Amino acid sequence: MLKQQSATSSNKEDDTVDIAIVGAGIGGLCAGAILNTLYGKKVGVYESHYLPGGCAHAFDRKASNDETFTFDSGPTILLGCSRQPFSALRQVLDAVNQKVDWIRYDGWGMIENPGKENGNEKRWKCELGEDIFQQGPLKEFGGPNVLEEFEALREATKGLITGQSIPIMAMRPGPSALVPLLRYFPTLVKLIQQGPELTGTFEPYMDGPKFIVKDPWLRDWLDALAFSLSGLPSSRTAAAAMAFVLDDMHREGAALDYPKGGLGSAIDALVRGLEQGKTGSKLNLRNHVESIDFNDDATMATGLTLRGGQKVIAKEGVICNAPLWALRNLLKDDAAKNKIDNYLGDDKGDRSPRQTWEASGEGVSFIHKTRSAVFDKSKKEEDERESLLYDCDTSEMTGSFLHLHVAIDAKGLDLSKMEAHYTVMDRGLGGNENITIEGVTDGPCGELNMIALSNPCVIDKTLAPEGYMVLHAYGAGNEPYHVWEGMERNSPEYKQLKEKRSKVLWRAMESIIPDIRERVVLDMVGSPLTHERFLRRPRGTYGAATEDYLNDGSTPISNFVLAGDGIFPGIGVPAVAISGASAANAFVNPFQQWRCLDSLSL
Repeated sequence: MLKQQSATSSNKEDDTVDIAIVGAGIGGLCAGAILNTLYGKKVGVYESHYLPGGCAHAFDRKASNDETFTFDSGPTILLGCSRQPFSALRQVLDAVNQKVDWIRYDGWGMIENPGKENGNEKRWKCELGEDIFQQGPLKEFGGPNVLEEFEALREATKGLITGQSIPIMAMRPGPSALVPLLRYFPTLVKLIQQGPELTGTFEPYMDGPKFIVKDPWLRDWLDALAFSLSGLPSSRTAAAAMAFVLDDMHREGAALDYPKGGLGSAIDALVRGLEQGKTGSKLNLRNHVESIDFNDDATMATGLTLRGGQKVIAKEGVICNAPLWALRNLLKDDAAKNKIDNYLGDDKGDRSPRQTWEASGEGVSFIHKTRSAVFDKSKKEEDERESLLYDCDTSEMTGSFLHLHVAIDAKGLDLSKMEAHYTVMDRGLGGNENITIEGVTDGPCGELNMIALSNPCVIDKTLAPEGYMVLHAYGAGNEPYHVWEGMERNSPEYKQLKEKRSKVLWRAMESIIPDIRERVVLDMVGSPLTHERFLRRPRGTYGAATEDYLNDGSTPISNFVLAGDGIFPGIGVPAVAISGASAANAFVNPFQQWRCLDSLSL
């Protein structure tokens, strides 16, 4: 079962470290493992939760029959971990000499309109590999010209994946970012030639001028892929992320990866990387950070103050892996707050997070495909563009989550006929065309339409005792927070709402195991309030909108660096691993980083 560490710090005296890290999400753990293992720094990671991993943690639960089950809390699909080209997570694990056993599988099942009486249910498989998708579902469901259009789109976006050949250990924030990239000069030139499209959204490749996707089915499919990556439609998802998926899913030898033992196994490996050796680096769980501390004139970050008053002295600096919107509350020092706010002051414009959800009622909430549909002008006035704190405060939040974790008696079930993962489109891939609001029509990104259904015991039986299995159904980024706002977690109304809202998740599970409710030995519904409470995600958000990603983690205070899913390249396991590696490299000079790249033969 789960081996994720649950250490606590019982030391009531001040801690002294080289670098203090706020938050044990993947970004913070990657940064800590690199600093400890590759640069010999003493690192302290401070986390409120009793488990590491942030949105990607795993947890054990005991059922009423005394059997224990392991569940993933979040991501259930990974790419690039078992074979080259390796993902950012795999690159970090290799760099810090940590191994995870990866289980490869070839694709996932698609179920549209599950159990609907109108006979519109569709079942098909998205299988990875060269030309398999094209000759299968794309040809079957797309229009007469869809194959040519799809391949032309892949060709048009090839330049966006040029950077894959640059190892993530070459990344660093701030003015010196280009120095280690000079090792890869020919690739760097190609990246620069891509211009702003490289860090922008996919809109120019959906709606022009770079490319226009015309086929309706392909547009819906790209929106569904994008939404699973970012909680946003394709036109608002990072262009580089979309280009990577279009390339990686359809190359020879492509496969999905699952870590044996659940995603917690990868988290355990990062923790080992953080704590190995003789530096004294440590993960400190159940240690809530109240504030980030600075010297008198806010020219240097000096450490942390924990709940209860304990101080952490950070001799070299601080990395903050908390969500962007939490930064203001961590800055109790007025001088530091003013510096990071560029002395604008709180009265300079609206500081609330932006939203492009149309929250008009149950079942008819949408996220807009363009920001211009909601904002008449940029969210920042011209004289506010230099304020990091303003950018963090006002960054647009994507939607929230609804989770259903279930353990069942698997007696008589044939797991060989099931997929390890499904995407269930409750109202079909294109949504219900009769559901509209102010000219916006339902689609792949509509409220609780796309449900991810992880069925990992098909490929990893270690997650449950013999004769049992675990499943996890969730709506990622498509559950509106406003439905739950202000509710008391222990109230009868809250329980009733969980039962009501989770019906769509049960329907997804019943689409593969019709009698699943009779087999249940343990079931748990997690609401946006759960997501907000345990993961400290404001309003339970999936993360920041692509348009509001910070360019890098640098701040006006040189030894204070940000990491996490609000930093380009944004949301997702590979993206936050990149931000963590970049943040770690900020604490050595470019020539030390260069020597590290030499030692890793990168």
